[in-house]
Amino acid sequence: EVFEPRHTTHGFRYVRIEGHPGRLTSDDVTGVVVHSDLRRTGWFRCSDERVSRFHEITDWSFRGNACEIPTDCPQRERAGWTGDYQLFIPSAAFLYDVSGFSVKWLRDLVADARPDGCICNFAPDPARPRASAMQSQEWMNWMGSSGWGDAITIVPWELWRAYGDRDVLAESWPAMVRWIDFAARTAAAGRHPSRVARSTEPAAHERFIWDAGFHWGEWAEPGADDHPDQWTKDKGEIGTAFLHRSATLAAQVGRLLGDDDEATRLDELATDVLDAWRIEFIGPDGALTHDTQANYVRALAFGLVPEDLREQTADRLVALIREAGTHLTTGFLATPFLLPVLADAGHLDVAYDLLLQDTPPSWLHMVDRGATTVWEDWNGIAEDGTPRASLNHYSKGAVISFLHAYTAGIQLLDEGPAYERFRIAPRPGGGMTWAEAVHDSPYGRIESSWRITEGTFELTTTVPPGTSAEVVLPDGSVAEQLPGTTTWRCAV
Repeated sequence: EVFEPRHTTHGFRYVRIEGHPGRLTSDDVTGVVVHSDLRRTGWFRCSDERVSRFHEITDWSFRGNACEIPTDCPQRERAGWTGDYQLFIPSAAFLYDVSGFSVKWLRDLVADARPDGCICNFAPDPARPRASAMQSQEWMNWMGSSGWGDAITIVPWELWRAYGDRDVLAESWPAMVRWIDFAARTAAAGRHPSRVARSTEPAAHERFIWDAGFHWGEWAEPGADDHPDQWTKDKGEIGTAFLHRSATLAAQVGRLLGDDDEATRLDELATDVLDAWRIEFIGPDGALTHDTQANYVRALAFGLVPEDLREQTADRLVALIREAGTHLTTGFLATPFLLPVLADAGHLDVAYDLLLQDTPPSWLHMVDRGATTVWEDWNGIAEDGTPRASLNHYSKGAVISFLHAYTAGIQLLDEGPAYERFRIAPRPGGGMTWAEAVHDSPYGRIESSWRITEGTFELTTTVPPGTSAEVVLPDGSVAEQLPGTTTWRCAV
């Protein structure tokens, strides 16, 4: 008996067969793994078996969601949600060659964009023709969310970094500009009711606060769905942060493409938006007016706080984490940046404490509960066995980029796209005694493998032809490595 649908796929973990006359065993049933034929390019392992296991289930989640387009989940919606892929693209590009796969999806994204530049929630959008025919304004009003529509700037930029593909920048450039202009117009034309209640006349900076329109916000933030105003509350901090990020990235793209006039205009917009964000969301004491982990993470990751406030901002983030019992309280948008900003701010120990946390909400809780793919909800299977939401959403698995870039230390640099120029800077922690990662870059294989033995840190690195790497050891020493394999040592 063969069941193999020709025009759909179904993600599943268990199969029930009814009516078979004999006893079935696992040898009698074969499941077919279906996904786009992507070439594997990245691997990671470490001395902590649970961390290695989480990396493996994240890989399975992405494979299950890479069927012609990057879907959010393979068993429920199976839709190409923009927010999910924009935050996972660095991890995807390390694990697999997703260059052509991603360009195909970006073309879907542009094709489904509205004439005013608004980027839809997912691509392709099968409900769009029906909504248009029925003149369903409600459906269209749900489009254009910050952090989701910004996929049109973030995904092409990450493809440029990973593959050096200038063509994808040129092809996406017009849609990038239209999206940013749409967001800027929406910010200038509307105000959230909370600001109207504060003052009927907007302050000058408010025209750059993107709080109007629909925003999903920090989706799946622990506890957030318990609030009755989740859908209508002010998400201006998030919208304005992403408007600044997209305008900044697009200005860099414009310069790469030789469109200096447009790049200058976008730079000026990014500056105005940044000034507005600081006026609106930083209090007189330097603390953020939205006192959540996600907002502090975003402020650090997107460079929103002035340099003299970065230490204070990072310290408050750490305090919030400790107040939560050394648990994260971030959702979709901030989680990928959480551990990197902690490590970069001098709190590597806190980053590893979170990585190795095993009570919910945490990554390793999924492993301990028997997950084979990444959950959408931090507590996807309750203690009584009750499932919640999707049990295969790769978005929270974006934390594996920390394993690639910090634990193993293989880091992309903007000055050398496609790993022409990169850094290997392992940051061991969490009691790990060894870790290794391999990435097949466009120039060839990159390897980073380290081990701690009797107080000595030993790192072996491989740099492919045509590239060079900066090697940074845990003791702070820095060296230049040309193509070849080298072993480095320092005291722990």
